[in-house]
Amino acid sequence: MGKIEWAMWANEQALASSTIMIIGGALAVVGKYNLWGIGVYAIIVGVVMFVIEYPRGKRQKGTTLERRFQRPFTVVISAGRLLTRNYFIRFVIYVGSSVPCCFILQTVLGAMCLMLTSLIYLLAAIKGEEWLPVKAEDDKPGPKVIAEPKRPPPRRPDTAPVTEQENRV
Repeated sequence: MGKIEWAMWANEQALASSTIMIIGGALAVVGKYNLWGIGVYAIIVGVVMFVIEYPRGKRQKGTTLERRFQRPFTVVISAGRLLTRNYFIRFVIYVGSSVPCCFILQTVLGAMCLMLTSLIYLLAAIKGEEWLPVKAEDDKPGPKVIAEPKRPPPRRPDTAPVTEQENRV
């Protein structure tokens, strides 16, 4: 059985957490609840977390699919050096930033998701994983073009002999 890469799971969980934080923060601000400032905080944390988490890191096996428009965000994460690449630091930042969101109902779900994300990042840090940028490989050929079919369906395999009836159609 293969080794589990915890950082990949944490990355997907963090994207979901950031979305939930932004939605909960927007509900708190639009509803003008007593602590609506926490809603603004949740929106800001959610957007910053989305920017940090959007680019996928390179897998240990090397078979990583990039997300669409990942390159600009990868530059931002690469410039952050230790602060954005180390998963233990992400654990500490995410646990600390989830605490204020626990005080109003609209952002509690986002805070719990963020705490779960931080625990997964702690596990990834203990296992020795680190975020590495995905390098573009230019030597891979692009998608192969498949020729369009010459006969309407139902088609026989190309190796089968063509009958007179198929010729007429």
